[in-house]
Amino acid sequence: MLLFMASASKARPQQDLQQNEIIPFETLVEYSYGGPPDIENPTGYVVRNRRDWKRIWKLAHIPFAIKPPRPEIDFDSLTVLAVFHGYTGGSCTTSLTTIVKSEDGLQVYAKESCPGRSCGPQPGNVLKPVEIVTFEKIEKSISKKDPAVLVDLTFFECNPPR
Repeated sequence: MLLFMASASKARPQQDLQQNEIIPFETLVEYSYGGPPDIENPTGYVVRNRRDWKRIWKLAHIPFAIKPPRPEIDFDSLTVLAVFHGYTGGSCTTSLTTIVKSEDGLQVYAKESCPGRSCGPQPGNVLKPVEIVTFEKIEKSISKKDPAVLVDLTFFECNPPR
């Protein structure tokens, strides 16, 4: 199981896509709140076996009173990626957009959209989004390197400019 942390740089998948391979992925689960309370920044895990899958599933469902059944994964043909996006404002949305494989490892791109100033006061609630995705199994040498989660933060306006 590999751990990776968010990068402070702005996400720019277009530059990486020309030289590297985009990995198509399928979302298994997407929650607005989940994971352990001590993860504050975007953090991800590459899961390559059943033992680690059991741990990640449990970790993703810590705040759940009743955990849903863990999906069966064929680790001979698939890799699992779990991303804990960290704390975000209750009116923000966060989602994975692209996974890129390069010589340097995996780069995971996410987009976070939050209300801008024209939206007025927002609820004080806090979310901790979690996404778990699968993709075609990749070489061990690529998934063992330190991957990065790059978040593109955008603000949307509620009132159009006049």
